[in-house]
Amino acid sequence: MKLLDRYNRINLITTILIFILSGIAFYFVLQYTLLKQLDGDLEIEENEIITYIKTNNELPTPVQLKDQQIRFTRLKNVNLHRHFFTVEKGIDGEPQRQLTFAAKVRDDWYKVEVSKSLEGTENIIQLVAAITLSTILLVLITTFMINRRVFKSLWQPFYLSLNVLRGFKLGNAELPDFPRSSIEEFSLLNSTLQEATAKASQEYRSLKTFTENASHELQTPLAIIRSKLEVLMQGPDLSESQSQALQGATEAINKLSRLNQALLLLTKIENNQFSTKELVRLDLLVSEKIDLFREIWQEMALKVNIDIKPCEISVNTALAELLLNNLFSNASRHNFSGGEINVVLHNGVLTIENTSASTGLDN
Repeated sequence: MKLLDRYNRINLITTILIFILSGIAFYFVLQYTLLKQLDGDLEIEENEIITYIKTNNELPTPVQLKDQQIRFTRLKNVNLHRHFFTVEKGIDGEPQRQLTFAAKVRDDWYKVEVSKSLEGTENIIQLVAAITLSTILLVLITTFMINRRVFKSLWQPFYLSLNVLRGFKLGNAELPDFPRSSIEEFSLLNSTLQEATAKASQEYRSLKTFTENASHELQTPLAIIRSKLEVLMQGPDLSESQSQALQGATEAINKLSRLNQALLLLTKIENNQFSTKELVRLDLLVSEKIDLFREIWQEMALKVNIDIKPCEISVNTALAELLLNNLFSNASRHNFSGGEINVVLHNGVLTIENTSASTGLDN
């Protein structure tokens, strides 16, 4: 997951939660405020009714309006407390806010119920909720688009530095040139990468020089030692034990020489000295190597099964020849007299198999 996507996801979730909690709180605050306003209107009606009773010593004539109803009920005993409450279904089947209180007319007590419809209040709450929800969606979409565009622009120096770093290869003469940035963090990143790549290049060149020098410097002493051993082995007064000792030393020198050559080869490969590639007919190259090894295989009485189809690949020719030499050499060395070697080249896949008295290699 990209950093921008992760940030947008966290920011979106956080913003949605904040808006939801704010919307819920706003809903209850708005509902409370509107109910308080209705309660205030009911108290005004209460004061008007009490004032009318005191003035006229009788109950006012109830006037039934669409959003307001007044009812009077005679009480047998006075045990009524003034209170506000909400009726889910009023006279007209709609929710109402109601105030109930007791009023005395002459010697009688009456229960007065003043109700106001909550329809308008609910309409206001629904309208405000719809506006709030639309605003939330608009803010979320706008914030998402702005963040995406702004962050993409802000992170552009990072991707430029990343592309420069991807194009950098050890062994190149030129060091990568990272772009300058006005953002402190990216500027610090670029300077750190500049120092790291310069140090890596210097260490690589030092290691390359040391490996090449060490390999070349070993060649001369090995050649001198081999030459001296050959002179000693040609001496007329050698005993059998001395001859065997010299033979063992010669074999050790040959192994060391082969190891040195392998080290030189690995160094050249690591240094991309075989980076040049060309289209090569692999089937023709394999056939040439088979012809070179055929005499050895005949001496060992090896049966060679060949199934080669035309194949062209892009490869360094020197490395391909070296690889084939090693494969055929190992197939011959680790075989036995009268054994078999199978060479198959199909669909760009080369398979070389040989019989052996030793345990086979894992696939």
